[in-house]
Amino acid sequence: MAESMTADEQEKRRRDLAKEIKRDLEGWREVILPLHSVLLWERKWYPWMLISLTTCGFLLFWYLNPSVLTTISVIGIIITLVDYLVPTLTASLCRPDSWTGLKERKLEEISIGIVDIMQNMSVLLSRFYDLRQSRPTMYFGAVVIFLAALAYLGHDINNLLLTYLFVTVGVLLPGIKHHGLLTKSLDALVARIHDPVKNLKSKRH
Repeated sequence: MAESMTADEQEKRRRDLAKEIKRDLEGWREVILPLHSVLLWERKWYPWMLISLTTCGFLLFWYLNPSVLTTISVIGIIITLVDYLVPTLTASLCRPDSWTGLKERKLEEISIGIVDIMQNMSVLLSRFYDLRQSRPTMYFGAVVIFLAALAYLGHDINNLLLTYLFVTVGVLLPGIKHHGLLTKSLDALVARIHDPVKNLKSKRH
């Protein structure tokens, strides 16, 4: 019974957090839904559009070659303008009666998805800190190897190219996960490895 109550409390907290996030997204709801559609590749050409946008952005950055301080300032200005203009413009351009029950349910699903991501990140961080306490040697070795690999990549590969690859993979990852492409690729790889091994064993017998 205690375990059932614990599960119920966790679900209640999950729903409460989703409601809070949904309230925070109210001013962005007309933008969140199309953006969510693009990130999940609900049309076949959406991934190509994402790749094109990131490529054009990084090509522009490479051409202008701004300093680090200028880059941070420009990003800050863009975020500030978007944060101010998007809720203001959507409130004035979008009619309240255009918001349907279907859209409302979609926004609730997105809010719950955001909560799930936050909770998964929290679990990963807690496990990481638990590893630091329970197995400090393994923690130390894993962190050093990971940071050394990053330092090696940053030294041998152009940093702008590396950032472009990380950002491109990041914007494509929701769609890859939604369509199960990573799981399908891993299954195909396992099958390619398993079949020759199986055939080799059968020949020996």
